[in-house]
Amino acid sequence: MPVLAFLLSLTLAGCSFLILSKAPESDAERELASVEEPAKETKAKKREAELRDSIRENPEEPTKLSLRKRVLVLPFQNQSNFGETELSQFATDEVKNSLKSLDSFVVVNETELRDLDKAVLPNGDLDMPKLFEVARAHGIVALVTGKIKNITVKEKGNQIGIFQTRYNTIQAHVQLELWEVLQQKPLSTKDFTAEVTEENTKVFGNRTLASKESSQAEGAISEAIQQMLPSFYSEAQRLGWSGRIAKIDLHRYYINAGELSGVTRNQILRVFGDAEPIIDKESGLMIGMAPGRFKGLLKVVDFFGEDGAIAIVHSGAGFQEKDRVEAFTPPNP
Repeated sequence: MPVLAFLLSLTLAGCSFLILSKAPESDAERELASVEEPAKETKAKKREAELRDSIRENPEEPTKLSLRKRVLVLPFQNQSNFGETELSQFATDEVKNSLKSLDSFVVVNETELRDLDKAVLPNGDLDMPKLFEVARAHGIVALVTGKIKNITVKEKGNQIGIFQTRYNTIQAHVQLELWEVLQQKPLSTKDFTAEVTEENTKVFGNRTLASKESSQAEGAISEAIQQMLPSFYSEAQRLGWSGRIAKIDLHRYYINAGELSGVTRNQILRVFGDAEPIIDKESGLMIGMAPGRFKGLLKVVDFFGEDGAIAIVHSGAGFQEKDRVEAFTPPNP
């Protein structure tokens, strides 16, 4: 019996020790959880406060501070006799990747656009009126087109014995054009020429310049594009943000722009009918595109998909699918 009592007391003491040893860890976990949750809330509130302060300082341009503009980059036209479609695709991807690295833009994939192929003429030129129509239907505010206008190759070198040192200089002339979809007009056209020179030493008679020239042409095009982009970005900042009502389901309005585009919960959106061309009756020329009739306001209540928002009516009526939406900033009290 004494031995049994001793073992029982030893077991109880061990259990007590385990309970006591676990208690501080459990308290620490609870304390850590209680600290993490307020930290998340504080971070979110701080971000919202910074956004509100920015909008108060620039009440007329809230979209430039928080909303990302939907941009479509169309395939480059290669007018040179060099590189064919591969070089055209390289230049297109170079511009897309540069725009994707910025917080100001959402680069729309052309595969998302229905009827885009109908805007390309048989000779490869673009039917701009049709293209603007397709872009407006998808809430795109700007189109980017480009041309590789010319590629020139210059080769210099000398030969010493069986070795040959060559200097290849490839010059690329590239054009970038930014189109405003709402007004259907070019906003900016930039031309730039850049060149890349590389020294190659190889055994005389061993000439494999074609692959190197192709690589150098890509380098020259990349250099030309990168030198044009800073001024190109500043022009793009002048564009206003807009989206579209993609679908209406009873009292819910599905917008084709959401969190990825910078839309926030409880954000108020202005709704406009489709833009209409204004024609000067005397000259027959188009003056510009009227923004469309103002219909009312929607309030964002939720998000869906990769970049979509769900809104309800705040005020107004007569909303239809494909109506344009813009960010609305209430006037300062």
